[in-house]
Amino acid sequence: MSKGSVFVSGACTTLLLAVTVGCTPYADPAAPSEANHGESEQSAVNSQHDQQSKEELVLSYYKDSSLSDEAKVRHITDHLAGIHWGKMNEISEHQSMEIIEYLYKQRALVPSESFPNVIKGTAGLDGALTEEYDNLMEDLFTRDKTTMIRALANMDKTNRVHVIGGIGYALSYRDPKEVKKEIQQWQAGQQLTAAEKDVIRALFAKLDDPY
Repeated sequence: MSKGSVFVSGACTTLLLAVTVGCTPYADPAAPSEANHGESEQSAVNSQHDQQSKEELVLSYYKDSSLSDEAKVRHITDHLAGIHWGKMNEISEHQSMEIIEYLYKQRALVPSESFPNVIKGTAGLDGALTEEYDNLMEDLFTRDKTTMIRALANMDKTNRVHVIGGIGYALSYRDPKEVKKEIQQWQAGQQLTAAEKDVIRALFAKLDDPY
């Protein structure tokens, strides 16, 4: 092969490589993938929620007309622990009662796993708010004694006494003897801890003296 042929052949090979490399798609490592984009959006939502107070979150879910009642109740009760209803009144133009009444009307939708959140959401209640919230807790207690008594037993003593007092007061509107009988029948089939037995004794005492 002549030198000219070698030169031409080499030039063609170089040109072919240049074209091939130039046509190869370039993946920018800095460009976010679709999955990463979705994760970023979710992180932004989570970050926004982290910056909102309990009261703001509950109010936003209550006002969200796109949610079904089931989803709305679940979201609200997920964030009740630690809420202060006085602060809720301040930011919502006094909608605390409206929200509590809504929860009471939709009480059948409150999931059992949210019961502990409900009983830890009593701060700032007074007057009519207290009575309506006690009615909600009493209904949850009647529906699922196991979950409510366990949740009460796991509370700190001060809050436990306060919440038991509210539930006992609401239960006293029924025949106290019938309520005690109902609880005793349930208790017969349970293996209760000492703290759970204390909850029942405190409830019975409140039924005997609701005021």
